Amino acid sequence: MKLGICSMWGESLDAFREEVRLASDLGFELVTVGDSPAGWHELYVSLTLAALEAPEAILAPLVTSPFMRHPLVTAAALSSLDDLSGGRVALGLATGGSTVMAIGRPPATQKEIRAEFAALRGLFSGDAVEWNGTAVKPLRFARPIPIYYSAFGPKALTLAGEQADGVILFAGEKHLEGLKDRIAAVRAAAAEAGRDPAAIDIWVVSFASIRPSRAEAIDDLKAFIVVNGMAFRTPEALAQVPTQFRGKIDALHDRYDATEHVVVGGRNVALMEELGLTEFLADFDTLAGPVESATAMLQELDAMGVSTFIAALPGHAAPLETIKGLADARRAM
Repeated sequence: MKLGICSMWGESLDAFREEVRLASDLGFELVTVGDSPAGWHELYVSLTLAALEAPEAILAPLVTSPFMRHPLVTAAALSSLDDLSGGRVALGLATGGSTVMAIGRPPATQKEIRAEFAALRGLFSGDAVEWNGTAVKPLRFARPIPIYYSAFGPKALTLAGEQADGVILFAGEKHLEGLKDRIAAVRAAAAEAGRDPAAIDIWVVSFASIRPSRAEAIDDLKAFIVVNGMAFRTPEALAQVPTQFRGKIDALHDRYDATEHVVVGGRNVALMEELGLTEFLADFDTLAGPVESATAMLQELDAMGVSTFIAALPGHAAPLETIKGLADARRAM
């Protein structure tokens, strides 16, 4: 089982570098950086720093979205980083969370994501492409960058199986049966498209904290746990929420502050607690507890064919302890 982190450069450049360097020193194979420009430092500057601090790890945005940058700019940035790092770059793509919230628009549709895929595939191959009816020149320094799609609903899982080099799935220790179903959906879509289902790489992300007790771990993760509420933005997803929480989830969406996305002790954490959503949201996409719990989850993921487990660290109250704890958990497998 490979290990990865998602980190971001916030108030302290030294803290960001320390997280990346520790993960690299402990043999983590993947270092990713989130894209949330209203509240954190710039994605591609941060990834360049990560490339220098982690000289062997794969590097990737986790995740960026359409609308934030023209596809030519995204392709040029990733190709430049791939050249700098000696071919260690992948792209994590999604419909948009805090990124699109910050510019006041809804997440991308699957049609828009398909258009982004097509444009980026062409640009990464050194081809001219068309974007919004306009011809776009090819990149002079194009590089073949693999695309990983962060997929949630059925249409997204199908798209990942049809087109992506890999899929990014969020999961927690309490809902691994659902993860099996989503992996099966991706593989079925790949087979239907005439692709080898086993060739699609699978990354799993959790809001993870390795602590002696679950209560301590949950306290570390509150800035993340509130983000779980963003998964219920579509009418279909909101319909799955117990009735007593639906109005509260709507209020969370209306009042969420994208400038404080995953900030420890920030306004969004206070909002979640004010609305009484902490316990409900803590059940989703969370790994919280001792090393033994992490080892058990890693073993289950390995049996499902997951290649890489990623701990999300921005907004984590004790990131270094979790990096060390995951390394211990892997050694115990």
